[in-house]
Amino acid sequence: MSLEKWVEYGWLRREASSPGEIKDLLGIVERSLADSKVEAVSTDLRFIAAFNAALSVATTALRASGHRTVTQAGHHVKTIESLELTIEANPKLIQRFKTFNNKRNKSVYDVAGAVSDQELEAVVKLATELKDSTLAWLREFHPDLLKS
Repeated sequence: MSLEKWVEYGWLRREASSPGEIKDLLGIVERSLADSKVEAVSTDLRFIAAFNAALSVATTALRASGHRTVTQAGHHVKTIESLELTIEANPKLIQRFKTFNNKRNKSVYDVAGAVSDQELEAVVKLATELKDSTLAWLREFHPDLLKS
């Protein structure tokens, strides 16, 4: 499978990015990771912030690759799954990320207090690792997008 196949299927569209956009997305990642550490708010909200950081990392990789998801049901899952085609993320990492997506949805739409401290710690770790590997990937394959 390739990103171009995903364009054919209508899951993505081609759209060039810019250093400014990448910088802004990485700013969202940093803000969300910082928010995930604010102990004055619930574990649920901290989890959501860390999840959003990870999702913004995945979006950054997809945008750096010159693509954007088509807004439709499941576009967050497609963004997560695209990590295999952009930064060549391990399928186990992607599956764990998708599990966190389900947990995020449950805590946003269904029930308060659904997130454990261990789950919060795990999603923060995932977001941080994704950020680090995506930055290394950007430096290697898209250094022009890191110049702003």
